[in-house]
Amino acid sequence: MAASGDVPPPVQDEGFAENEIDNQEDEAMDVAGSTLEQEVDEVLGGPTATVYFKETNPGVQGRGIAKEEVEQMMQSEAYQRRIDTCHLCGQCWYDGKFGSNCPECGGFPLVRTCPVCDGQCNKEWKRNVKLSHSFHVAHWDGTCGLPADVQRAFHIRKLTDSSEDTLSEGLQDLSTS
Repeated sequence: MAASGDVPPPVQDEGFAENEIDNQEDEAMDVAGSTLEQEVDEVLGGPTATVYFKETNPGVQGRGIAKEEVEQMMQSEAYQRRIDTCHLCGQCWYDGKFGSNCPECGGFPLVRTCPVCDGQCNKEWKRNVKLSHSFHVAHWDGTCGLPADVQRAFHIRKLTDSSEDTLSEGLQDLSTS
């Protein structure tokens, strides 16, 4: 330990010093990266990337999987069952199951009747699986087929009905619309 008044030794480099070889490689990578056009992967919604699988044989490393194989896998029944399963209660929406008191299920599987008019417009809304999983609350995509003034009447009726069930349904509908 240094005595008071002594000057501490200079801080040693932690391995982050740039040497000329590393700097040249970084610049070459930057140039190469900036000149390549990035294709957007339609399935993954981002830049095209190589997909790898985990091999149970420890001597084999991952291999690139073609985009078509990934798309085919994402359409498979096994994948759909896995992705369309509630994170909170474990019910499989793909199989038409749901938790009646589960907020992520929201009382319906993958489709539901229109929450605005309680199905009077005969339109079905589809579950937004990604948002339902992200927020652990049911999210739905759809529009009511009734005219706007009739929809307003439904909203007013739901808001003015003071029963506990109606208030609960109204709050749930607000979070899903």
